[in-house]
Amino acid sequence: MKTWRATYPMLAVLALGGVAACTDAVAPELADLQVAEDLALSAGDAAAVDVAELVAAELFGGFAGAPALDGPSHDLTVTRSRTCHDAQGNVQSQCDRLTTASMRIQTTLDGTRQAEHFTAKVHRTRDLTISGLLGEETSRTHNAVGTAKDTITMQREGFTRTVRESSVDSIVNVVFNLPHATNPWPVSGQIIRNVNAVITITGPREETRTITKRVVVTFPPDAQGNVSIQIGNTTCTLNLVTRRVVNCQGS
Repeated sequence: MKTWRATYPMLAVLALGGVAACTDAVAPELADLQVAEDLALSAGDAAAVDVAELVAAELFGGFAGAPALDGPSHDLTVTRSRTCHDAQGNVQSQCDRLTTASMRIQTTLDGTRQAEHFTAKVHRTRDLTISGLLGEETSRTHNAVGTAKDTITMQREGFTRTVRESSVDSIVNVVFNLPHATNPWPVSGQIIRNVNAVITITGPREETRTITKRVVVTFPPDAQGNVSIQIGNTTCTLNLVTRRVVNCQGS
């Protein structure tokens, strides 16, 4: 097993941009839409990390990917182990670009990610299978299960909002076309988080909400990295480059 300092392989993860609210946060009570926005921001940031880590996993397995570039303002320790399989499902002693059909990569991520008005303390696990690797492949498919225990602190409109969440996560048939240099985003698939969260708001008033939500990011994004993120009955737009969440609609 090898421990790697978090190295994110796409320009999309270089911008750990600020957060954007969809509505005013000074209502007398914490509205359902505002709760959904908070969860969209925390889960959206996690999904953007997952997208980057999928390509990083390919690199770890010895398969060509996007350039590995460090993103600013984060300090995540990533630990990975890998097992490679041939076309018959047999374990290989080492991964091979032409004879490996699939890879299993187990990952843990621990540490802190920080951007303007946004701090995330994360502990996540991922058990990932990458298939479609045999021969001169033109695409790769990622499926994974995992868990997360994160604490996110955000400042929005004069309030401090703390989201303490645990989740059961899945990556479902997320497909990248190759090469990554000209295909930076998944062309299909979903990232799903089933979240139990406690959201606390402090500032001019104090309030706490406990919620359970299913959060779904559906690919592909558009050319600017905008992708749909659904939080229960609310749908927003997440930008994978800036991490901003806008255009929230629903209840």
